[in-house]
Amino acid sequence: MRREVRALVIENSRIWNGSPVPSLTGSVMIEGDLIVAAGKQEDVSCLPSFRNALKVDAGGATVLPGMTDSHLHLTALSRQRSALSLFEAPSKKALLEMIRARATNTDPDEWIYGVRFDNSRWEDTSLPTLEELDELDIPNPVLLLRVCAHLHLVNSRALQESGLSVEDLSGAGVVRDEKGCFTGALHESFAHPIVEAMKRGTAGGKKEAGHLLETMMELASQGITSVHTCNAASYGLEENIEAYRCLHAAGELPIRMRLYSDEAVPGWGKSGQGDDWLCYGGRKFFLDGSLGGRTAAMTFPYEDAPSTRGMLNMDTEEFCELVRKEHIAGNQVQVHAIGDAAIDQFIDAMEGVRDLEPLPGKLHHRIVHVQVCRPDQIDSLARLGAVCDIQPVFVPSDIHITEPRIGVERQGWAYAWKSMLQKGLLMTGSSDAPVEPTNPWRGIWAAVNRVEDDGTPQGGWLPGQRLTIDEALALYTVNPAKAVGIQERFGSLRPGMAADLVILDRDIHKTPPEDLREVKPVMTIVGGEVGFIRES
Repeated sequence: MRREVRALVIENSRIWNGSPVPSLTGSVMIEGDLIVAAGKQEDVSCLPSFRNALKVDAGGATVLPGMTDSHLHLTALSRQRSALSLFEAPSKKALLEMIRARATNTDPDEWIYGVRFDNSRWEDTSLPTLEELDELDIPNPVLLLRVCAHLHLVNSRALQESGLSVEDLSGAGVVRDEKGCFTGALHESFAHPIVEAMKRGTAGGKKEAGHLLETMMELASQGITSVHTCNAASYGLEENIEAYRCLHAAGELPIRMRLYSDEAVPGWGKSGQGDDWLCYGGRKFFLDGSLGGRTAAMTFPYEDAPSTRGMLNMDTEEFCELVRKEHIAGNQVQVHAIGDAAIDQFIDAMEGVRDLEPLPGKLHHRIVHVQVCRPDQIDSLARLGAVCDIQPVFVPSDIHITEPRIGVERQGWAYAWKSMLQKGLLMTGSSDAPVEPTNPWRGIWAAVNRVEDDGTPQGGWLPGQRLTIDEALALYTVNPAKAVGIQERFGSLRPGMAADLVILDRDIHKTPPEDLREVKPVMTIVGGEVGFIRES
């Protein structure tokens, strides 16, 4: 748990402050929940409180502003810790055996919830079918979630528990074979009735607070002091807002939380409502699906599936009307858009609110993922002042599928972060957990190197789009605070700023780029209190 700090000085540290000025060796001083000094040792030591303050020697390691994961699904991340992880399954056969093995230790009426399988890495990339799941001859209802979180697989028992039959299923998200038979695969929100059936009887409300607290403490151990979490009820990724409010009321939140939601939240109706520990971010919209599941909406046919261009979840006129309504209400929207067709819809909506007064606090609307973005769209997003929430950690996962999906000639549109930065776009970094691991150092390593886990391709994939270490650090520190209009109190180490900061285990500017994913925090401080300290 957090340990209270009244006055603390971090000495002999390399202070990185998110500005063009290089890191300097000096001290950071905290009193209560604020930073009172950050600079040269001799300047800090002159302050009246210095003499009696607790001293911490950083040993020449870097001290950063607290880190933010600007887009994740925190409750889903917490719940998946008890699910069957299928990420390591090397083949469909292995996945099926893992499910069979789980069933031997599971009550017959208990759901088997398997998560994070990635068929794109299998030699045979075909998905397990309803028939193959049924042929396991286990009594349990089975629900599987692909790593992208945009595709579910079910067995017949799961349909039965949901009160559905094959004949009840219809719509674009219901996958059928060439004979018209349901394959067991459901895209996007079409799995919602099955997800709801699985959740019946599971722990919820206040009962879940303890598990969420453990998950948040893990984030603090990674240097994360704030999250922008997303309630995606339509995808079965809803947030347990009641549990968050209970933890907040008890003063037990170990990190700060900003919530975006795809449905109304009782008690909140305008961006910024709440306080520095728990507040409302705004409205969430999903325009398309995922690149891995081929549901990201493109203006061109998929190279490896010419019969599809992905899926748009709503028509442009409807979406523009919804965004205009939220803008008038004072809400910042956060919009999921991966393919260039979905990005076109976002741009149209931003053009549609230009006649309105700016959002309070000079907020700008946010677009999440922006994975396949044409150069003309980058120009438009920059002109409109959009905030781009990117996931650097997607690159090591998606290098091998991007060219097959979109083709060689369009590959330069993918994850074009340097181009976005050069056009002046504000970008924030995140994990989209539970899709990817939350560790921000994996994200920073991916942004700087742009390689797979084995270090290939040498020199990086589309190396012109690699970021510098300082540019990557800004994605997780300075920029998230700017994205939500709180940069005057968060995101840097200056007098008067909130005492949210991280002491690392090394000087990151002396760390080889390939080793950045090995960086570990030694201490994480949130609101002037120690939220994590690494035991030696």
